Formats: sequence, C-alpha cells, structure tokens
Amino acid sequence: MDNKIMIDWFSFTTSICSPEDIIELLGMTDCPFTETYGFYGWQNRLFFSGVSVMYGGHDGLVMLEMSGQGCRTFETLGNGNFKNLFQFCVYNVGDCNITRLDVAYDDFKGYLNLDEIVKDTVKGNFVSRTRKWEVIQSSEGSCVVHGTRKGSVLIRIYDKAAERNRTDEIAHWVRCELQLRQERAAEFVRLIVMENEIIDKLYFAVLNHYLRYVKPSVSDTNKWRFDIADHWSDFYTSAETAPRSIYVAPGMEYNSSKLRHTYGHNFGGGIYTYIKLFGVQTLLEDVEKAKPHLNPKYKMLLAEDEELRRVNCCEHIESI
Repeated sequence: MDNKIMIDWFSFTTSICSPEDIIELLGMTDCPFTETYGFYGWQNRLFFSGVSVMYGGHDGLVMLEMSGQGCRTFETLGNGNFKNLFQFCVYNVGDCNITRLDVAYDDFKGYLNLDEIVKDTVKGNFVSRTRKWEVIQSSEGSCVVHGTRKGSVLIRIYDKAAERNRTDEIAHWVRCELQLRQERAAEFVRLIVMENEIIDKLYFAVLNHYLRYVKPSVSDTNKWRFDIADHWSDFYTSAETAPRSIYVAPGMEYNSSKLRHTYGHNFGGGIYTYIKLFGVQTLLEDVEKAKPHLNPKYKMLLAEDEELRRVNCCEHIESI
C-alpha cells in the first residue's frame, strides 16, 4: 500500500446557494439524500453517506459538511472535484466562509514511528506552536495530539490500523492528520487556488511550521535550533524526495465487503445450521419480513450500492 495524502473533512457556509445548489455543485443530484434533523443551530439537514447540507437558521445561511466518509462519497458518486469546490469558496469570499479542512497523511511504509513519537512527546523533545499536547493510549492504539479541538490548528498522529481493528491485515498504518479551522483553513485553500500550490507540499509546509520532533542538545538552549529527530527526518522530507505528488482521491470504502465478512465469517456457522434445519426458502422468507425494519446503516449501504450501480451503468453506456 502506497503512502498517500487526502482531503478528509471539508465544510463551509454560504449565503448565495440553496441546498439544491450545493448538491448540484457536488455533482450529486441523483444521490438519494434524506431529510433529517440539523445541528450546529441549523434546523434541517439533507444527508447522504457522510455528506450533510444544512439549512433553516443562521440568517438563511446554508452549510456543507463532508466528513471523511463524505469526502470518499463525493469522490466516488459526485464529481470529486475538490479544486472546483475550493475555487467556488475563494472566488466568492465574503459570501462563503470555510469552517474546517482536514488533510490526512496515511503512512504504510514506516516513516512515522509512533512509539518514538509517543516517547519524545512525553519527554518534551519537540517544538510546537500550539501549547497543549496529550498522549492517549487505549485499546485502539496510541494517539498523540498537539493543539485543541476548538483551536485553529490541531495535529493528530495515531494508529489507524488499531483504530480500524485491522492490525492483523496491515502491518503499519499510522495517520498524521492536520485539522485547520476558519482563517487557517481558508488560507490553505487560497494558496491552492490562487498560488497553485501542490496539496502534499503545502501539507508538509504547514505541518512543519507548527510541529517538529528534535534531538536534545547540551550546547544550545533554543529548541527551535535543535536538529530534527532521526525518526521524524524521513517523514519531514518525504514530500521533497517523492518522485511525484502523493495526493489522491481514494473514493469510498466498499463496506459491502465488510458486511459480507461479518455475516459470512462471524455468523456463518449459525446461518449454515439454520439452512440445514429449515432450508434456504424459509431463511429468505424470514429475512424478507425484516425489510421494513432495517437499521439505518443497512438502508444507507443499500442506497450507496444502488447509486454505485447507476454510476457504473452510465459509465458503461457512455463507453459503448
């Protein structure tokens, strides 16, 4: 698995768009959005697979919020054009306000040594422009946080494989997440649009401005002049040494395979016994009775699958 950088959260508010305009801007007009309750003070929300369009409140503003899952949905079932979204916000500055942007680096090669990062964080062997830090160790692995969740910059380094319970499948998967809010997020986006900055190089420029792990020195008391720690060096310079950009738009995780694994692997024995005792037809009849009472996550999975089939069918017809 190759190391990669991706957009993992994006949100903005606007005074010049209706909810339908936002969905059209995403290229998701055919997706089955559902009406649900809003939050952050908005009364209403249109929601589909991690993409929320909120309205009703805040003096008529409309808000788009795409979580990590929403970004993957946008890349797969929408037009996937983050540059276009960024341009819309920058070219309509004053009428659009970027509220949050997360850029995530996924390391599968071992650049990020989380054990060393945890040790150096506790020892204070780092320089940071944020005052608060914390180390969290739990059943989901280690996590190092610099900054606060309400601050303009938050850096989070954690064991993604452990969080996803995939340590048996993936030997090393550590994520370094750069979370920017308000002015910091807007400036990041402006540099991409107006200065034509490359996302991964900009990610490292911002990250290294706010955080660096260093080697202690007995001859200098200014930590900002300390040499970079060996375990941080390869990661610190990886954008400069990479032969090409590692920014990607990975698209959706196909959770249907996870569903199949859960029921085929974890509950396969019970299903097998049921079929032997009562037959396949009885199983199908009993399952059909559960259809009206599906858990919302299963309804969403079916909606995603239906939209994927529609998109793939359209692409196939266009290629003929």
